[in-house]
Amino acid sequence: MVGMSGAYGGHNGSESRQTKEAVVVGAPEMGVGAMGVVHKVAPPPAQSTASKMKGKVKETFFPDDPFRSFKGQPQRAKFLLAVKYLFPVLEWAPGYSLSLFKSDLIAGLTIASLAIPQACTTHPFSNFKILEL
Repeated sequence: MVGMSGAYGGHNGSESRQTKEAVVVGAPEMGVGAMGVVHKVAPPPAQSTASKMKGKVKETFFPDDPFRSFKGQPQRAKFLLAVKYLFPVLEWAPGYSLSLFKSDLIAGLTIASLAIPQACTTHPFSNFKILEL
């Protein structure tokens, strides 16, 4: 197998080539032997079922690890961070302005003017008749 050498991470001849735990990286149209680089891939460490479940639940409910900033903080700072996490309005409300409120009001009225009549006409118990032209 011909590989790239030097600073590009290819084989230099001193390491053994094991194909059982290897991934060949190269252009798909070139084939395996043309210009691929072999990288060893280690299997993941064994985990118990409980630790797998804990990891999946944590990833489901807290995908971005929001409590990362809590580590090493005093109790008062932890409390404030928790309140801001539970009530995000406390974080963005100080920068909210009248012009933003006007824009939000127009957007809300626009959506309401479309959604309310649509909900009324499609409700099964409504007495509205759809006009067909």
